[in-house]
Amino acid sequence: MAIDCESIGARIKYHRLKNQLSQEQLAEKAELSNVYISYLERGERMPSLDAVINIANALNVSADDLLSGCLLVSNSLQDAREFDTLYGCSSEELSIILKCMAFLKDLLKGYKITK
Repeated sequence: MAIDCESIGARIKYHRLKNQLSQEQLAEKAELSNVYISYLERGERMPSLDAVINIANALNVSADDLLSGCLLVSNSLQDAREFDTLYGCSSEELSIILKCMAFLKDLLKGYKITK
């Protein structure tokens, strides 16, 4: 099975945007260059194991979350469903969707439907 660099890159971008980080901010937190982050997000480079771990730690996700599209077994099923729904959205679309999700979460809390 070949490793899908585009899938890994898309997941990195998804989690970066979910954390409201720029590529530069992620690069700084992960102790990598912003050019390297850009290459990874576009699927143009294969991330090293060290890079995957640094990025996962910077994004507060597991390495499994970043690699789940490449794994036969993954514990990240919820994230995979979210990712599949949001894959292909532009940065602007993702931003709008995430803001709507936050609004709905607050609304549900106001109605005491969720914790």
